Amino acid sequence: MRHAYGAGWLIPVLLSNLLSHTGVVAGAGAPWAPPLVELTGGMTGHLLAWERHERDGSWWAWVSWVHDAGRRRDHKVVLVRAESLRPLEPPEAYKTVPRRVLGRDGRIR
Repeated sequence: MRHAYGAGWLIPVLLSNLLSHTGVVAGAGAPWAPPLVELTGGMTGHLLAWERHERDGSWWAWVSWVHDAGRRRDHKVVLVRAESLRPLEPPEAYKTVPRRVLGRDGRIR
């Protein structure tokens, strides 16, 4: 069987995801990426952080997503109510998402 890239192309391709000119890329494991969630309306985004508001105890979520309007794509970061999200990954993926508190004084902790 012949490969389009010639003999021996598979090893360099596999190593390209692990090594770079500056050293090891992934180290002991893959780099962390924010987990995926589904927003109201069916859009998919990355969950960047959880935020609890002290004034009323509500939970909110910072979500990043790409709005595709024909030829134009806009990167959006929005704050939405946590209960409006639907998880798209296993529960353990959400354990490392940063949590913060918006205090009554307006400061983030």
